[in-house]
Formats: sequence, C-alpha cells, structure tokens
Amino acid sequence: MGKSTVRIGIFEVDDAELSATPDRQLRTHTLSIPCKSNPDLCMQLDGWDEHTSVPATLDGKEFTLFRNHYDRQSDAWIMRVA
Repeated sequence: MGKSTVRIGIFEVDDAELSATPDRQLRTHTLSIPCKSNPDLCMQLDGWDEHTSVPATLDGKEFTLFRNHYDRQSDAWIMRVA
C-alpha cells in the first residue's frame, strides 16, 4: 500500500510500510517497521509479546497494533493493525 508514518509513544517512524493481506475477506493489514529507522523503538518492541496491545497513530489516525513477528531478512518488526 505504501509508506506510512507511525507514532508509538515518543517514537516516530516515517518509513513504515502498510500492506493488506492477500485474502481480502479477512481485511487485515500489517505494518512493517524498519529497525534502521528507529533502533530504540525496535528494542522496545522486542520486549513485548504478541498479546500486548500498542496504541499508535498511523498517518494521523488512532489504531491499535499487535506484534506479529520479526522479519530477519528485512530487519523489521511486522505488526498487525487492529
């Protein structure tokens, strides 16, 4: 879908990437947060589990994020957007 700006607490990343799942019936979105953009945020995300809800502002709108997994190939945290 493209580049997005995400703010989680005091952390802001302006090159996160929002994408939709291939199954349009599920209508779920994921957000990829590159660790090179904000290493401190990535260390924070590493300490949370997949059940921890994370309030965030995504392109100026309020959302809740959940940690999905860490993608070693792209060095990014993949978050589920709720």
